[in-house]
Amino acid sequence: MKLNLLSVIGFLATSTFVGMNNPANAAPSSYQNSCRNISISGDVLSADCYRVDHSLNNTSIELRGIENINGTLRETDFSKSSSYQLTCSNIHIHGNILKAICSKRDASLTRTSIALDGIENINGVLKYTSNP
Repeated sequence: MKLNLLSVIGFLATSTFVGMNNPANAAPSSYQNSCRNISISGDVLSADCYRVDHSLNNTSIELRGIENINGTLRETDFSKSSSYQLTCSNIHIHGNILKAICSKRDASLTRTSIALDGIENINGVLKYTSNP
């Protein structure tokens, strides 16, 4: 079966476009490789990140679209602010993994975590690179 080059290019372009708008398909974050003093307060991720000139910049970014769904951290709608911090406690970050203890519908508590994808250090500034 022969593939038309334009069809392949069109497929790749469409796949890339869809992945960039869907947090579930976002590339793994790499900010943790060039930032230090990484911390989380509510839904704000902060760190000291290296610039191209090797100086450090204190930067932060609002985490988008993360919710507590019955005791499990989930990415939902990237266009909305995160709400997990309203029903979770002991929120902390390890590399690019957000960890917390969250309430379930039955009021019990459970440990949960989620990988933060699509966040990069762009010349000392934390930015989403895989989402609009």
